[in-house]
Amino acid sequence: MPVIQIAGNNGISIEKKREMVKKVSEIVADAYDLPIETITVLVSGFDPDDIGSAGQLLSDRK
Repeated sequence: MPVIQIAGNNGISIEKKREMVKKVSEIVADAYDLPIETITVLVSGFDPDDIGSAGQLLSDRK
């Protein structure tokens, strides 16, 4: 049973999360030739204060 982890910044709407989980689940189920019911997707959101990129916090980048 594949488990897919998606991590990113907060701000994605619940509608977009639903769409993303559905599409990712379909692609992975197809790739593994498994029923979609066997796919688990974990979505984690982080505040800009908790993400660093290029040596800076996202909250510090303007």
